Amino acid sequence: MNITFRPTLKEDIGRIMELVAAAQAWFRDRGIDQWQDGYPTAAVFEQDILRGNSYVGVVDDRVLLTGCLSFDGEPTYREIFEGGWLNEAPYGVVHRLVVDPACKGRGLAGAFLHFCYAEASRRGIKNIRIDTHLQNLPMQRLIARHGFLHCGRIVLESGADREAYQLMF
Repeated sequence: MNITFRPTLKEDIGRIMELVAAAQAWFRDRGIDQWQDGYPTAAVFEQDILRGNSYVGVVDDRVLLTGCLSFDGEPTYREIFEGGWLNEAPYGVVHRLVVDPACKGRGLAGAFLHFCYAEASRRGIKNIRIDTHLQNLPMQRLIARHGFLHCGRIVLESGADREAYQLMF
């Protein structure tokens, strides 16, 4: 599947919220409490767009993936427990990566990670950090397959724990 990535447009938010609703249902069906509290909202994606951090993956003019790539730092990454970051060099952060459930397993999420590496490299940055829910094993497997190393746990502003990973390239 040949996917291209572009900055998210405000017109994409309706489709993004469809993808988020599908992800929320997928988590709920598996007993994972990730994104069961109404997060992320359309306003979160609107802020990502305003900051220039939101991207969509498009195949045949259809949005099949959304993801956030930020180089603004992540306040919740300042403190890490049960481990430590690989370094303190500048890094990109991947957040809110969602793939159309009909397209899972086709390499789209991995293609987005490669897009993120290229964007980071273009900026002279050689580190990507990401976190995920403790029970989100598919995301943890994806992260590991792409060379990320488990660094410990971080705590979100909500108080929820997340597994934290970093890739140096």
